[in-house]
Amino acid sequence: MIESRYEKEEYLEQDEEEAERMQRKKSVVALAILAVLVIAGIFLFEKLRDVSRLQDCLMTRASNCNDIVEPPKPAGNLR
Repeated sequence: MIESRYEKEEYLEQDEEEAERMQRKKSVVALAILAVLVIAGIFLFEKLRDVSRLQDCLMTRASNCNDIVEPPKPAGNLR
């Protein structure tokens, strides 16, 4: 039995539900990547701001720059 060209194309085409599902999946992945980038950007901004404050303090030759820098936390202490 020879299949017509129309039957082959119909078989290979995605139905609307499958296309919508793939589009939703792509959207969720894009949203997750965007969220990770935003969180990383905020984290980087905070770290750069802290370093900038410390550098400004050190450049003024102040003797009390310890107030700006938080003391390191012990590795075993999770609180």
